[in-house]
Amino acid sequence: MHHPQPDGEVTFDRMYICLSGCKNGFKAGCRPLIGLDGAFLKTQFGGQILSAVGLDANHHIYVIAWAIVRVENTETWRWFLELLHQDLGHYKEHDWCFISDMQKGLISAVKAVMPDVHHRFCVWHLWKNFNKNWKDLQLRGLLWECARATTYQEFRDGMEKIKRLNEDAWAYLEKWPMDAWTRSLFSHKPKLDSICNNACEVFNAKIKDARAKPIITLLEEVRMFVMRTIAKNKVKLQNHTGKLTPVIKSRLEKVRKESKHWKPIWTGDNGYEKFEVHGHPTNHVVDIGKRLCTCQFWMLTGIPCVHACATLSRVNK
Repeated sequence: MHHPQPDGEVTFDRMYICLSGCKNGFKAGCRPLIGLDGAFLKTQFGGQILSAVGLDANHHIYVIAWAIVRVENTETWRWFLELLHQDLGHYKEHDWCFISDMQKGLISAVKAVMPDVHHRFCVWHLWKNFNKNWKDLQLRGLLWECARATTYQEFRDGMEKIKRLNEDAWAYLEKWPMDAWTRSLFSHKPKLDSICNNACEVFNAKIKDARAKPIITLLEEVRMFVMRTIAKNKVKLQNHTGKLTPVIKSRLEKVRKESKHWKPIWTGDNGYEKFEVHGHPTNHVVDIGKRLCTCQFWMLTGIPCVHACATLSRVNK
C-alpha cells in the first residue's frame, strides 16, 4: 500500500506478508499459540516490523507472518490481525491463542478482531513495568512465583503474600486479567505453558541487522531467514524416530526421573484410572483416563506430570 504525494512522489506505507508454506505449515503442525510483537526499523525513515511467530512441535520458532508499517498502534495492529485471521481461519474453530507484550494498541486490537480469544501477556514485560515502581527483590520473586503457579490455590497464596508486603503492588497486579499472566488460569488448548513471548524476541534478534537495511532488502532477508530456518529444522529431524520430538522427549525423561519420589494409591474406581499421589510438598489426584491431574501441568503442556508418570508406571507394571 502506498500514498501519492502532492509533487507526484509516492511513499511506502505498509506491506503484509504471509507465505503459503508458512501458513500451511503452521496450521498442519504447530501449537495454536501465536506470539505477536513489533520492532523498530533502524533506517532514517523509521517504521516498524510487526510479526506473528509460533512454535513447532520441537519448540523451535516458526515465523507465520510479518508486516512493515509506519507506526505501531491500534489501527496498524488491527489491520495486521484482520489479514492474519483471514489467512489462518477462524480463531474459535482452530483454538488460536495469543501471547504478546502489554502494548495498549495491541490489546484493544486483539479484542476487536477476535473477541474473547485467550490472550496471554508476557510476564517479562509485566515484571519490567512492575520493577519501575517496586524494586523490592522479595516482591519481584513473588510476582514470578504467582506467574509460574499451576494451581489457583498456589497463585492466590502468592498474591496474599504480595498484599501483606505492599498493597499498592498487589493492586497493580490485580488490575490485569488473571488468565493473561498466571499459568493456573491459562487455557489448556495450546498445550504450551509459556509465560514469556520468547519466540518473537528470538525472531527480532535474528533480524536485527536486516532491520537497518532498505525495505526491499529487509523483506528479502526476512524471507531467506524464514526459509532457512524451516529447512534447517527439517534436516535436524530427518533421521529422528519415534512419536515424540527430541525436546519433548528429554522433557518427559526429566519428569519421569523425578516421578520416583511420588507414591500413587489407587482410589478403588472400576476403571483403575483414579489415583491419589502422595509426596512433598502436597498430595495430588490423577485421573489417567481423562488425562487430568490437580497440579494442572498435564493439561497445560500435554506432557504427563510427575504425579501422572508415577501413576502410569504403577499401572503399566
